[in-house]
Amino acid sequence: MPAEVAGSAAAPAPLPDRAQSAPGPLFRLPALPSWWRPWGATALDVLIAVGCAWFDAQFRSAFPDGHLHSLLPQGWETWVTVVAALLLVLRRRFPVVVAAVITGGLVLGTGSVLATMVAFYSLARHTPRLRTVFVAAPAGLALVVGVAVLQLRTYVPHHGGNFAAIPVLIAFAGLIAVVVPVLLGLYPRTPRQPWWWEHRSAMLFDVLLVLLFPLANPIALVSGLNGAEDDPLMLPPAVFVVLVMAQGMALIWRRRYPDTLAAVAVVLLPLVLPSFSILPVSLYALAKYGSSRRNLLLGSGAAAVVLIGWTAFTTEFDAERFVPFTVFLVVPSVVVPVLFGMYRGAKRSLVVTLQDRADRLEREQHLLASQARMEERTRIAREMHDVVSHRVSLMVVHAGALEAGAGGQGVAADTGKLIGDMGRQALNELRQVLGVLRLNDAEQQVPLSPQPTPEDLATLVEESRAAGMEIAFDVIGEPPATDSTVQPTLYRVIQEGLTNAHKHAGKVPARVEVRYQKDAVRVIVENEAPNGPVPSLLPSGGHGLVGLGERVTVLGGTFEAGALENGGFRITATVPLP
Repeated sequence: MPAEVAGSAAAPAPLPDRAQSAPGPLFRLPALPSWWRPWGATALDVLIAVGCAWFDAQFRSAFPDGHLHSLLPQGWETWVTVVAALLLVLRRRFPVVVAAVITGGLVLGTGSVLATMVAFYSLARHTPRLRTVFVAAPAGLALVVGVAVLQLRTYVPHHGGNFAAIPVLIAFAGLIAVVVPVLLGLYPRTPRQPWWWEHRSAMLFDVLLVLLFPLANPIALVSGLNGAEDDPLMLPPAVFVVLVMAQGMALIWRRRYPDTLAAVAVVLLPLVLPSFSILPVSLYALAKYGSSRRNLLLGSGAAAVVLIGWTAFTTEFDAERFVPFTVFLVVPSVVVPVLFGMYRGAKRSLVVTLQDRADRLEREQHLLASQARMEERTRIAREMHDVVSHRVSLMVVHAGALEAGAGGQGVAADTGKLIGDMGRQALNELRQVLGVLRLNDAEQQVPLSPQPTPEDLATLVEESRAAGMEIAFDVIGEPPATDSTVQPTLYRVIQEGLTNAHKHAGKVPARVEVRYQKDAVRVIVENEAPNGPVPSLLPSGGHGLVGLGERVTVLGGTFEAGALENGGFRITATVPLP
């Protein structure tokens, strides 16, 4: 093939230019860089950048001059804030650079509050390497926390605020500006089943639970930081804060170690006060994820006892305050979490059970379908063997005689006509079998073909006689009127027996006997021993007798095949009548 022809055949012809075949639009938008496409994403980035610039400028102008920390000359802060926010149009292409510039602007004294959140979200969402995110996000968090400390120290003296609330505000600033945006940006990129969590949503929920736990009761946290006069054990504020943070961080393992978490919550309950305790969450996790009801009973009972003892100690056994205060603590901290956890655990177990059952049924269905396919393949292979083997065997025998030239031209013509008839019969039967395989619609039906009759048995024997075999054919008894399921099996048994005689014994005397009894029909096909070695002109797959045995046993009959003492071979099949 020439190179020009090969090239034209391998590559399709170029499509005609649409601009040449049809008039173009009056105004065509300019092409954008690949990292800015599509237009919808570009418009969204521009809208986000303009919105963040406007919000941050308004946020900055709400504070009087000198009330916020800034290293820039007076009047420059707002302009730098707007410029930093407008850089968000590049957040998809350069997320690390945009986050670094906006965070650096915070160090200089700008007020890019909303822009910082969007920048760290883009950092986690669009950075190709997670390692870069895990390095840049903590560095940005440290800078944001440091800037928050500087801003609060500059702002609080002008308003006479309480310094005890500064840690809460600093933690809130780092959480909102960096931690939550990074987690939201990483959400689609985390694995589907990370570590011991069932799915990504469960992991993010537990992480947010740990981060938001110190802010669950900010009023009590501020009062606890102001002093420890309400603490029965008079713990120092620093120790108090460390214990509260430590047990809050332990919530990350509430699904994997619910028993241990519940024990830690009960032990730390008198030290961290009920308002800061993780007892309700730990008892809920124990009831939902715990595997032992005994541990649940012990944990909830111990928690109730500790709460009652703590209440009695703080109320100095005042009966008017003891009973309502105890009920107020025990019911929401122990009873409600345990009951709700047990309900959720039972529902979770039911869902898991139903899912396992559905998976098992699906596997069983696949196995049944595979078994059905194998059975159908076996049946089709058996039909193909029965249809083709006998006809082709006779054709080969007659072709051998024709090749030898025995009998003259008249016999050769008759033999050729006989071979043609047998070939056409084989093709018709083969076409019927293959027609079943081509059906692709459930509404289509398999084309019906005439079933073998007792007269067809005689025709089958005559075909073998025409091939030169001497066959004695005996029919004993009268065939029943309703034997549509039996006659095809009898036909195949005789067909296979005569085919095997042609293959392995040659032109030897054979006997076919069909005996109709009262409740069964018995078929015997046997041949004598060959006179000498038979030339193996016909291939044999060894599946014919196996298929016959399957046919007979499916109908509830018996099948025997084996060699005789005189060197011959016999096939015997007994099929019950319907």
